[in-house]
Amino acid sequence: MKTILDVAVSVLTLLGLAWGLYYGVRSFGLKRERFTFLGVAVEATTFWADDTIALVSITVTLTNKGDSRISGRRNTDAQGYVYDTPPDTCRYAGTLKIRSVPSSQAPLLFDWYSLPVVRTATRLVPATQLVESETELEQINYLDEYMDPDESFQKVDFWLEPKEAYAQSVFIWLRPGLYAAKAFFFGVVTTPGEEEYWSNQVLLKVAPPSSH
Repeated sequence: MKTILDVAVSVLTLLGLAWGLYYGVRSFGLKRERFTFLGVAVEATTFWADDTIALVSITVTLTNKGDSRISGRRNTDAQGYVYDTPPDTCRYAGTLKIRSVPSSQAPLLFDWYSLPVVRTATRLVPATQLVESETELEQINYLDEYMDPDESFQKVDFWLEPKEAYAQSVFIWLRPGLYAAKAFFFGVVTTPGEEEYWSNQVLLKVAPPSSH
């Protein structure tokens, strides 16, 4: 027969195993579910071009790879930015930037931040009226269809459920040349210093038919 000591050791052993299992699940199972994982893909397609101008579609695909809902950031600072930490400044939860890639006659390593901005005419309906202007291609809202009318179209109303994917295209006329496109997505700010932020960038060649 087991002594009281043997029983106590058995009970303590079971308690230790149960605590270890609980801690493991909390640390590596349930804890990971609280984190968000988003894939951001950027793809450009030229639909029509001649020697002076080309029609380009830039598609941003967002894929929620985690087990938690991901919502677009709604809050902005006093200047109207959802993210304002230079050199990255973005007005929208879904911000797209397009920059020119200068040609080089010699080997050259460069990054996104060294590229010159592109200015172009714009013809958009950010709320309920057509607005035509000239601007830099630094604050393109690729989630413009999801701006909340109850917030005067100033805040986005967009989210992705777990494993859900969403693709949205931006259409633009560009001069032939080399460009870089960078897409950002900003989720919620959980605590000071902790926020959901993802981005991806691609190179694209805009060329007349004879150059493809």
